[in-house]
Amino acid sequence: MPPVITTVAFDYGGVIAKMIDDTFICHMADTVGVGVERFRSAMWKFRHEYDLGKLEADRYWELVAGDAGACWPQGESSRHKLLESLLLLDTIAYMNYDPGILRWVKTLIAANYRCIIISNMSPITYEMLVRNTIIEKLFERVILSGWLHVNKPDSEIFLEAVKQMDVKPQQILFIDDLAHNVDGARKVGLNALQFSDTSALHDTLRIQFPDIPRKGLVCFQ
Repeated sequence: MPPVITTVAFDYGGVIAKMIDDTFICHMADTVGVGVERFRSAMWKFRHEYDLGKLEADRYWELVAGDAGACWPQGESSRHKLLESLLLLDTIAYMNYDPGILRWVKTLIAANYRCIIISNMSPITYEMLVRNTIIEKLFERVILSGWLHVNKPDSEIFLEAVKQMDVKPQQILFIDDLAHNVDGARKVGLNALQFSDTSALHDTLRIQFPDIPRKGLVCFQ
């Protein structure tokens, strides 16, 4: 018998919104004057610490630029303008929302499911991207790596979600696009599914969690 799910937890980048694509990375690289591949490598190299909240934005982007072969401006005004440009690009890169996921969230809420976000995200990214937006208003709670200083797939971030929601682990269904995050959630007792697209998720839910409503996930026109 399938477990009784009361809470559905969503990853942000890769589920609620599309992951950053090469167009944005290209513009970031061009902003600091380096090649795309070197910039991409540097951006992800330091992202773990940034999402943990252990690196402030200015330090993170300085490290990225330096590792990619660019010189970080010494003048305060030039440094501020460059940082502002990088933050803007990094923020709007994650605004390509999945309409099926957002429609499904509305369906779940109407059916009295509790919806939350569990995301690896720096505090400043959250403030620029999610704070006081319709996305924030949709979800009951946000479990953020940058606030806890713990990234997925560490068990602590999932246990914090269990604690804050005051539910049993098996009452949460977690949706993430990365296999290691799904595995991390399952290790502490959460139900978890790896996300690829809304059509596949619709079919998986129908088979594994038939009691969870699926309306809105797929456009049948």
